[in-house]
Amino acid sequence: MAAKLYDPLMEFSTSPTEGVKLEEAYQVFGKWDFAVLFQADTNEHALHFVGDKIRLIEGVIATTTIPLTPIKNYRKNNE
Repeated sequence: MAAKLYDPLMEFSTSPTEGVKLEEAYQVFGKWDFAVLFQADTNEHALHFVGDKIRLIEGVIATTTIPLTPIKNYRKNNE
């Protein structure tokens, strides 16, 4: 099933819908197959992206959204 989902996710542009910018995509193990991190300028744009793009991919059975607030960026050299 994961192979079916991989190709459509890789075809998304950086900005697949209005007000949405994709950050990263991960293949994960366990309950879910993939995670897509994105920023949306409004809740409405986030809902449209998930509902109009992600949920329409053949094989997607369920989605979960988790709003995140960064508390520290470990990727930057903070010395």
